Amino acid sequence: MKYIASSFVLLSLIILTGCGEKNDGNTFVTGTITKGGEPLADARVVFIPVGQTGESAGGKTDESGNFVLTTSSGKEGSGTKPGEYKVTVVKTKYEWDGKSYLPPERPGDPDEEPRRDDKTTQLLPPQYSNFSKTPFNATVTANKDDNVFTFDIP
Repeated sequence: MKYIASSFVLLSLIILTGCGEKNDGNTFVTGTITKGGEPLADARVVFIPVGQTGESAGGKTDESGNFVLTTSSGKEGSGTKPGEYKVTVVKTKYEWDGKSYLPPERPGDPDEEPRRDDKTTQLLPPQYSNFSKTPFNATVTANKDDNVFTFDIP
C-alpha cells in the first residue's frame, strides 16, 4: 500500500512534467521540511491543488530541509499558481536483500545477467504521502513573501 501511494505521487509528477510551457501567474514558493525539529534531507515535497485553483508543483529538500517548488515547466523555481493546496512529503530508500533478482530484460542475451530486485522502503508515516490524509495544507498567494512554508513531521 505504501508503494502504491508513493508511486501515485511520482506518476502524477511524471505526467505533469510533459504538460507544456510555464503559464503566467505563477509565484515563487519555498519552504522547509523537518522531522522532529531536525531538517529532513532528500524528501520529495508535492503541492497538490484543492479544487479548481492552483497547479501541481514539487521539489526536493536539500541537506537543510529546504525546498523550492517547480511546476510542470521543469524550470527550477518556477513556483506555482495562487490557491489552496494539500502538501505531501515522501522519503524512500531502496534496499536489496542480497538474494532477490529480476529476470534479464533481454532473456535470450547470454551476456545479460539478472538484475537486483531492490525494494522501496518508506521512511515516513504513510499519511504524509497520501493526499486525503496529509495534515499539511498551504495557501499560496500572489505575494511571494507570503509563500514560505514550514512543515514538521513529529
